[in-house]
Amino acid sequence: MLGYIASLLCMGAIYSIAALGVNLQWGYTGLFNIGIAGWFAAGAYTSAILTTGPGSHLGGFGLPFPVGLLGAAIVAGIFGWLIGLPTLRLRFGFFAIATIGLGRSMVLFFKNEQWLTSGVWGMGGIPKPLSNVFPANADWAYGFLVLAIMLILYYILEKIVSSPWGRLQLAIKEDEHLTEMLGKDVWHYRMQSLVLGSMLVGIAGATYAHYQQYINPESFGDVMATFIIWVMVVAGGTGNNKGSIAGAFTIWLVWTLSEFGAGYLPLASTQVPYVRTLLVGLVIVGLLRWRPQGLIGRKRAVSAAAGEERVE
Repeated sequence: MLGYIASLLCMGAIYSIAALGVNLQWGYTGLFNIGIAGWFAAGAYTSAILTTGPGSHLGGFGLPFPVGLLGAAIVAGIFGWLIGLPTLRLRFGFFAIATIGLGRSMVLFFKNEQWLTSGVWGMGGIPKPLSNVFPANADWAYGFLVLAIMLILYYILEKIVSSPWGRLQLAIKEDEHLTEMLGKDVWHYRMQSLVLGSMLVGIAGATYAHYQQYINPESFGDVMATFIIWVMVVAGGTGNNKGSIAGAFTIWLVWTLSEFGAGYLPLASTQVPYVRTLLVGLVIVGLLRWRPQGLIGRKRAVSAAAGEERVE
């Protein structure tokens, strides 16, 4: 039981970081990015390459964990910038289609370039920070480390979205044409949001790789690296960073508990994943029906001068 709690803590924090990145792109700027798996994989593989020892892949650098996180953020951000160049001028639906295609292309790239990532064989031996210091409680120690990283990123992101930059992102989401009429370069602000959100997703991928200590292309499927993250953002409440964190922990708790519940059903082992996905789908449908604003609604300023807010 304690192992499950430690896993809930760690995976909840990891997915919270990813949800914060997606919420920045969608909740504040209105970018419907459904190619999250590509950035998640980019962060995971980058950190793994930088921190692991020699193997049948690029790497052998054995660099510290913080360097891996920094590298993951930079590479994911570069991928975000490159993908944003041809896609950010596309309209809502076309942008979504482009991102899912390019995101899957990134995962296929990591799968096929064996010299870089060991291909389908995957990469193992990824170090878990603090496991040498707390060998008997490695998962708990790492869970609190990731939780601390998540809280730091949350604090920084709250400062950013509360600034004029964040309010401008909301203006772009609500009415991009009016924002352009005010003399703002909407494309550049969208690019900034896409890159920053991609960096957060990349950091989440890196922390996931160090927790699992082994990754392969199957680790970044559409369900676990795209669908469930979007569910977390929607369930928590788009446009609210606290909501993204609450949604991440809530949905991951439901996902974890469904593993226990599935054991009591007369199902084959191959059917269990589909039942768990169906359960999460029912949860999100229920939330959309009875609480469409999510667990925590978006804060909107009523009077910036008076410091008044309301939650929708």
